[in-house]
Amino acid sequence: MFNILFNIALLLALTIFFATYPFRNLKRITSHKVLVGSIVGIIGILVMLNPLTLYEGVIFDSRTILLTVSGMIFGLIPTVIGATMMAAYRLIIGGGGTYMGLATILVSSSVGIFWHHKRYHKVLNKHELFGLEYYLVGLVSHIGMLIAMLLIPSDIRRTVISIMAFPILVVYPIGTYLLSLLLFNQARRVVATADLEKSERLFKTMFEQAPIGMSLTDIESGRIENINQSYADMLGYAREELLGRSWEEFTHPEDKELSRVTTRQLLNKDGGILSIDKRFIRKDGQILWANLSLSIFTTKDMKNVESLCMTVDITERKQYEQKILYASNHDALTGLFNRVHFEAYVRDLQISDDQILTVAFGDVNGLRILNEAFGRDEGNRLLSRIARILETHLPEGDYVSRVGGDEFALFFFNRNTDQVETILGGVTSDIASLEMMGSVVPSMSFGLASLDTAQGSINEAIKQAEKDLATRKLVDSPHTQGKAVYAIINTLHEKNKREENHSRRVSELCERLAKAFGLGEMAANELRLVGLLHDIGKIAIHESILNKEGRLTAEEWKEMKRHSEIGYRILNSVEDMAGLAQYVLAHHEHYDGNGYPKGLRGEEIPLQSRIISIADAYDAMTASRPYRKTVSTEQAAQEIKRCSQTQFDPVLAKVFIEDVLGLDYPSL
Repeated sequence: MFNILFNIALLLALTIFFATYPFRNLKRITSHKVLVGSIVGIIGILVMLNPLTLYEGVIFDSRTILLTVSGMIFGLIPTVIGATMMAAYRLIIGGGGTYMGLATILVSSSVGIFWHHKRYHKVLNKHELFGLEYYLVGLVSHIGMLIAMLLIPSDIRRTVISIMAFPILVVYPIGTYLLSLLLFNQARRVVATADLEKSERLFKTMFEQAPIGMSLTDIESGRIENINQSYADMLGYAREELLGRSWEEFTHPEDKELSRVTTRQLLNKDGGILSIDKRFIRKDGQILWANLSLSIFTTKDMKNVESLCMTVDITERKQYEQKILYASNHDALTGLFNRVHFEAYVRDLQISDDQILTVAFGDVNGLRILNEAFGRDEGNRLLSRIARILETHLPEGDYVSRVGGDEFALFFFNRNTDQVETILGGVTSDIASLEMMGSVVPSMSFGLASLDTAQGSINEAIKQAEKDLATRKLVDSPHTQGKAVYAIINTLHEKNKREENHSRRVSELCERLAKAFGLGEMAANELRLVGLLHDIGKIAIHESILNKEGRLTAEEWKEMKRHSEIGYRILNSVEDMAGLAQYVLAHHEHYDGNGYPKGLRGEEIPLQSRIISIADAYDAMTASRPYRKTVSTEQAAQEIKRCSQTQFDPVLAKVFIEDVLGLDYPSL
């Protein structure tokens, strides 16, 4: 028994030497499996040199412990190499126990290798002890060894088993447990050391090469202990210029108190990360916005507390946020405050007892007409220019906001209604001096209401100002809108004399046909007016199309056909002319339904539109054009007769030819 214990002790001593040898590194074990297997084999042979010998060739040693543990830790290749070396040596020894010796080598190696395949990585990556599992593996391996003893010659088998059963089933599993515990603890230590070294290398690499800024700071002094190049680049300094200096030197003056508060929070915070947005002053004087993620730790010597800071440049994000904030509170077109800001301003506004507030609401007259006539770009340009005029006349400390499409709100503090009227008089005068497409004079109406603390709420003053504006527009707007329509038609005629002459001739022909058809004086006058305005929508059609000599392209014709709808929208926006709008819209409809824009037919087309259609077509045929010959009255009448029932109302066509042109209808 003493020899067996001595043998196991020798094995443990040899494995301690192996565990502390400099090349005991898991990565090198992985890449030098043959070397490791050879060492296992050599250790096995050494323990086999000091066996317990019961009979000639019947020897016992601790090789099965070594092979079981080798299989558990090193796996297949090293264990097979070691087992092969031991098996070869056992064959050299020879004797009656040779087969048993070879069988025990095979069994113990197989048990260890099987366990390695199933359990090694799970056990190695956990910190708790697996002593019972190690013991059970040893027990299974040596039960196999006990079974292998059946290969001993029969005449000595019983004696050998009776002597070795207890050591094999008790001492050997304990030896396996102790050796496994020793080597697994060593393996864990190597893994932990390797992981720590890897973590340190990884942290150093990450710290130095990270695309974000990183720094280590002595939290008590606030001095920079280390900083990476990315952080230095953000601040515009070389790393050497920053090391040892205090962060306060680079902190924006308005954020220095934030830094002090953050330091106190870090010291009072039980772990975790603290995130703040902070401003720095770069070397070039520019402001750097940065997001800082901060955590603290104690240095290895346990003497100092340092903070680890990870920094991201968020200057662009902050600028974008400021733009978003500006956009959320400002009108994109005029740059004035918008409706959202106005409502928040009213909600938060406090009027002191000695203050007077005068509220003004302004509305641009006829903006809808101008948009229809000249396009929204021109209307937007007008709104922008009006906004600049309002800002120019607004006294410092007062407030202006665009609260609707054509509506503005103004707050005047400590100014009575008369004083505000004077200011707004200058505004309306400047607006009237603006030029828009030549002859159109823009204008603006205002409603006012004054409030002192004894009168009531701000909302009541706003409602009163809006009510006053509505009253003033009842007076101003119709007159202004009517003037706008005539200004538009005059602008069209100034741009294109041919259109002016055409409109005037159509106007006269419409009046004559209306009277010839038996309509009253009022209806005839209305048709004279609508005949003059029937092509007002052409104000929005490009001059190159209006003045083109020859046939229009498909795209140009599509654009030209828009003029009847544009004219409809212009007239429909003026209360006094809304009744004429439908006639203008339908004056290119055909009696058979093949006209535009709606494809109306027959009596669906307003009578006035059918009259305009004939007058318009007749003048288009007979008017002089440089790119074609003039058509005679008789030829035009023949064409109108030919197109009656299709393009023209047949009854109106007959009346027009006979009573307006004075021709014999049947003879044409």
